[in-house]
Amino acid sequence: MIKIHVVGRNPEKIQNLKDRLERCGGVYSEEDPELIIVYGGDGMFLIAERVFPGVPKILLKGSKISNKGYDIDIEEAIKLYIEKKYFVEEIKKLKAVHVGYFETRELLAVNDIVIRNSLPTEAIRFKIKINGEDFGENFVGDGVVVSTSYGSGGYFSSITNETFKSGIGLAFNNITKSKKHIILKEGDRIEVEITRGPAVLVSDNNRDFISIEHKDKIFIEQTEEIAKRIVLSKKFS
Repeated sequence: MIKIHVVGRNPEKIQNLKDRLERCGGVYSEEDPELIIVYGGDGMFLIAERVFPGVPKILLKGSKISNKGYDIDIEEAIKLYIEKKYFVEEIKKLKAVHVGYFETRELLAVNDIVIRNSLPTEAIRFKIKINGEDFGENFVGDGVVVSTSYGSGGYFSSITNETFKSGIGLAFNNITKSKKHIILKEGDRIEVEITRGPAVLVSDNNRDFISIEHKDKIFIEQTEEIAKRIVLSKKFS
């Protein structure tokens, strides 16, 4: 039997899903699961990936605003998985390394990395380098969004009204001088230096943000770490 863990916000619904696992070829597992059933919205997938990185995940629609969840029963989802009627969407994560005066920390993202002003009433100033080369001038505004193709339908799209299928997206958030977003190659490296803060560094819907001060630098690039989303038979995709 397949070792399956179930993740979601609704305790009653999650317990119901757990109780139904054995009738469809699964057994509930708290440790070392082979498959994660995520019940909720698209954000719950991001939470599940932080808790169980790299484990394949099926997202079942538990929210009306879920764009990538399947509106099917858990039995049908596991049946399709057992019958191998799926493919694995491999999502290369972004890594942001913050180099501050006292410490160095990093965050990983499936959707996006965001650098923005921590005080809504005050803009930040920042410089950007791409692969070590200066990009533009000293920017003034709310910050930047760096997105994976998987996450490009979220914050990146709300700024640019566009999505993309490969590479890394860089969008400018409410800056004083208009600057068009760009799509970088997968191996490109972005460096952001804060020349006037304060600012914050966040990833996806992770509440563990990093405070950024004057002269701090953030290095962002794609990693080899992969999130695995199970895309079921076209009948349900």
